[in-house]
Amino acid sequence: MLLPAPVQLTAELRALGHAPDAPRAFRLTRAIGEEGLSFAADLPFEPGRPLAISLRLPDDEAPLALEGHVVLVRPDDEASEGESARPRAVAFHSPDADTRLRLRRYVDERILEP
Repeated sequence: MLLPAPVQLTAELRALGHAPDAPRAFRLTRAIGEEGLSFAADLPFEPGRPLAISLRLPDDEAPLALEGHVVLVRPDDEASEGESARPRAVAFHSPDADTRLRLRRYVDERILEP
C-alpha cells in the first residue's frame, strides 16, 4: 500500500445519484494517495455517500476526475473535537490506470519509502 502524501489542494465534491443540480462542496485536501483523500474539515455529506471528485495535482496538465465515497475517520485532536469519527475522507472507487499512475507519481515524488 502506498502511503499518502500531504497536499493542500481545492477539491470539488459532487454528490452522485442526483440531478444535474446535485449538492456540491469545495474543500481543502490534507493528503492524497492511490486509495483516497483526506480533509482537514468535515465534509457536508453523510458517510457512504458516493461522490464525484475533481482536483488538479501540482504540475499536472489536466484535472483528475475520480469517484469515491465518504469515509469516517477519527479526529487528530480528540481533546477539542471529541472521540467520534468524522466525515473527513473519501475512498476512491477503482481509479483507471492513468489516474493511478498520476497519483503514484505525485506521491512518489514527495514520500521516500524505505
